[in-house]
Amino acid sequence: MITKENIFDKIEKKNYLEVLRSDLVDKVKDKYDWTPLHCLAWKGVIEILSHPSVDKVKDNDGWTPLHWLARYGVRETLDHPSVDQVKDNDGRTPLHTLAHRKVKEVLNHPSVDKVKDNDGLRKKYPWYKKEIKDIKEAVDEIVNTPKSIQFILED
Repeated sequence: MITKENIFDKIEKKNYLEVLRSDLVDKVKDKYDWTPLHCLAWKGVIEILSHPSVDKVKDNDGWTPLHWLARYGVRETLDHPSVDQVKDNDGRTPLHTLAHRKVKEVLNHPSVDKVKDNDGLRKKYPWYKKEIKDIKEAVDEIVNTPKSIQFILED
């Protein structure tokens, strides 16, 4: 039986699907506001994609479990309807995160050049704007989109 007291221990013991089926999976939080659903995403359990709270519960940084799956490059995240809608504290979506992980399929997503963050890329990487200043002005217009992230990270 899963309780508030043992749910995180169950994850450590790799009882992932048992935890996922628990009513507590999106309700119990740790000191970082992580739910067991966040932990399952961090462990790469893609079955969480069908959970109704995968794009709703947020940690201290505003990251949902969907963001965490994207962080680890889980391509199936692209098929989730909220991949381009749910935003973290910097306004970044899981689509931005997938782009940062160099998941090329991001470039085929219809929102690749539409969703913008809160200028978080420039805040986090002050060199970013300077590095691309010689590239035509059009690139600067989309600098906060997943498409621009893919562009700047290309080797």
